[in-house]
Amino acid sequence: MTGVLSSIAKAVTPNGTASHTNDKPSPTGSKPTSTPVELLKQAVNGHAAPSERDRLLAQLSSEEKIALLSGDDMWHTVAVPRLDIPRVRTMRSLSLSRVDAPQCSDGPNGVRGTAWTNGAPASCFPCATALGASFDLELAQRIGVALGEECRARGVHCLLGPTTNIQRHPCGGRGFESYSEDPLLSGHLAKAWVEGVQSCKVMATPKHFLANEQEHMRRSSNSVIDERTMHEIYLEPFRHQMKADPKVFMSSYNRVNGVHAAEHPHLLRKILRGDWGFKGLIMSDWSGTYSSSEAVKAGLDLEMPGPAFMRGVCVERDIVSGKLTPGDVDDCVGRVLDYVQNAKESGIAFEAEEKSLDTPEVRALLREAADAGVVLLKNSAGVLPLVPKQGMKIAVIGPNAKLPAYSGGGSANLAPTYTVTPYDAILKVANEVGATVECIKAADTERWLPLMTPYITLPGNKVGAEPGVMSHFYDKNPWNGEQVEPLFSKFNNSAFNFYIDGVPKSVPVRGYVSLKTQFVPDETGTWELGLGVSGQADLYIDGKKLIDNSTDQQLSVLFFNMGAEEKTAEIEVEAGRAYDLEVRFSNFKQLHSTSPYTGRRGGIRIGGRPKRNPVAEIEKAAKLAQESDVTVLTIGTNSEWESEGYDRSDIKLPRNTDDLVRAVLAVNANTIIVNQSGMPVELPWISQATTLVQAFFGGNECGTAIADVIFGRINPSGKLPVTWPVRLEDFPSHEGFGDNKTTVYAEGLGVGYRHFDRPGKVKSAFPFGYGLSYTTFTYSDLEVVNVGFGAEVSFTVTNTGGVAGADAAQVYVHEVAPRVDRPEIELGGFTKVFLGPGESKRVLVALDHKAFSYYSVQEHAWVSDSGTYEIRLGTSSTNIVLSKPVEKRGSFKR
Repeated sequence: MTGVLSSIAKAVTPNGTASHTNDKPSPTGSKPTSTPVELLKQAVNGHAAPSERDRLLAQLSSEEKIALLSGDDMWHTVAVPRLDIPRVRTMRSLSLSRVDAPQCSDGPNGVRGTAWTNGAPASCFPCATALGASFDLELAQRIGVALGEECRARGVHCLLGPTTNIQRHPCGGRGFESYSEDPLLSGHLAKAWVEGVQSCKVMATPKHFLANEQEHMRRSSNSVIDERTMHEIYLEPFRHQMKADPKVFMSSYNRVNGVHAAEHPHLLRKILRGDWGFKGLIMSDWSGTYSSSEAVKAGLDLEMPGPAFMRGVCVERDIVSGKLTPGDVDDCVGRVLDYVQNAKESGIAFEAEEKSLDTPEVRALLREAADAGVVLLKNSAGVLPLVPKQGMKIAVIGPNAKLPAYSGGGSANLAPTYTVTPYDAILKVANEVGATVECIKAADTERWLPLMTPYITLPGNKVGAEPGVMSHFYDKNPWNGEQVEPLFSKFNNSAFNFYIDGVPKSVPVRGYVSLKTQFVPDETGTWELGLGVSGQADLYIDGKKLIDNSTDQQLSVLFFNMGAEEKTAEIEVEAGRAYDLEVRFSNFKQLHSTSPYTGRRGGIRIGGRPKRNPVAEIEKAAKLAQESDVTVLTIGTNSEWESEGYDRSDIKLPRNTDDLVRAVLAVNANTIIVNQSGMPVELPWISQATTLVQAFFGGNECGTAIADVIFGRINPSGKLPVTWPVRLEDFPSHEGFGDNKTTVYAEGLGVGYRHFDRPGKVKSAFPFGYGLSYTTFTYSDLEVVNVGFGAEVSFTVTNTGGVAGADAAQVYVHEVAPRVDRPEIELGGFTKVFLGPGESKRVLVALDHKAFSYYSVQEHAWVSDSGTYEIRLGTSSTNIVLSKPVEKRGSFKR
């Protein structure tokens, strides 16, 4: 196979030169563009000097070029040491040394680094929906800068974010990772985030391009979208980000109109590279490359992760067969080289030790970001802000009281440098004034038994020592009576063990693991223990089998849908006593044989808690609420319900949460209810509640932000970036969502507020853009001035209340007599205005031509028609405070 590319080059064209596909296709009949080799020859003969890309392309062997098209491992690209191309290692037959290589890391709300478990802790910023609620572009940019700086500290050259899909349905598992249901709000926040990250010379990666709005069957699901809807709703957030010059894009897993996004020439070559002029690298989502020649020809440059699965020898065969030309390969390799060059020029150390960046400045920004994402939804009795007093008895009740719901699950999840729970933060304020706090969980939020991490430590450690387990890896059965030495041992500080990384390649993928620790309960009585596994496993206590999860397994969503559902058992224990706990694991049988991760090693999840009577616990909570001066009820979801890998089946609160809320409201109607979730949940008791705070997943400082709002230490300014429904079935996207094969985007342009609260349509529980404050604002003196095909909208905002605060002014556009069907209103611009008591500011919001345009499927272009448009200024999509018409003369097309 030596020299595949060079050996067949003469067979490609009559003159012996390879055809070459540029970022923009040449017009029909035009002369083929020169190859990099020809460019190098021209430079030698006195023409323009060759670029670094062309110099390297001319020196790379065919095997090296093909190797560069795939990742080396889970997070790195490939190296060619002889040409000083930092590590991107692929086929072992090439004997490429493992040297420096660009490193990427999951985002978008933190920089996890290369380790799924037991890695260096990182800052966790609020989820994207919370950032969307801020309506604050300057804050988004500063968060991007902070993430970029953390990337530099952790040796990360490329951050995988922002997630910029649309929240078309609240059950979407990764909805919390995206900013909004509105493309303009999403796009502008993402653009600011990208600018912040890349200001640190870290490459940002807008994802998932395109239409990855559900997790169910995400690798095969077909998102069917009409052309106009695709352009106006789903492409728009990505187009906005092009103004920030992102260096990388990531393709999505799914099909779009029948073709996988990773091999979609219309999306990747025509729109992204052609229409938008993107010159950077396009990488696949992890294991999201499904073809060889098709993906290369479409312009997918890099298959991730490595080693090569769809490329490598497959690309070699495609060249020999004529499905690919050397020019096709050069086209992609050139952009990989640019990617490596960007990493080299960043000054970020290669293969650096991953360090945490935990400074007072970062902590202050984490708190500011968490505060900005809190939305006050209801305060009809004026309970908030609460003034704590000496002797006040505060009840903190609910499943999220001592649970830091800081992030959703999957790629966005990470080990935070620290967390603050609602209970922690409320207790801190209470201690400052001499109030007392009593806490009771009362209901369960967890989808599975809570992780046993607080109750496990290595044998020999003292009670209260660092939690952890030791996994010993074997290639032979260590429990058959023979003495077998482990090939490798790995410590983990959690009861969740995912063997997707951190295990040497010398250890066979298929084998055995003995996980050992000791279980030290803090309560005497009956405990429930649980074992979830990707593979087969049994759990032993003091040498006796307690749980069998190696037979009669049921498929679960655990471990990215590779796992068996948790099995549970009960055991009587004594507080403070150490019990030897062992999990005996093997992975020769793959429960989900169609998973793209079947080559991975699997994992073990151990859960446990004291057994409780749920009815009795709710009765205790109601009694505590009745006896207390103030009750804060903390409810919601967590990373086990909202996660990458699977969608929610409904938007109801977990388990018996609604029963708890009703019981507490029955004894205290003025209970302060705080919901933490990444996306909307149903609130069947909302008419009985007077006070409701929506906190989203708030990152490290999630609990602090809740206390800040409750006690008035900040004035809430968050606005809903997604419409909050009364019930799930009200969403126009609900029918057909989660179909096994095809998801038709039948609602078209009617996403979120474009459907809800419109004439003849269903009413929302809370509309898009809605959020209360502890002060009041008035708007006046609206003026609209035509500027080209756009407009400038100016107005005055006045804080008419007694405390400082901020409001998100929203400018909507309504076409009075459209020639085509258009939504009644569309967000054309917005701005966040910060004002002191009594202060006024004159504000300008610029609307570009897109605010007055629609996408014409006949002309395949954006079109703005002459006519009357109404500019509507509001504090939400339903609360329009001022409006003014503007005449647009002359049509526009682009």
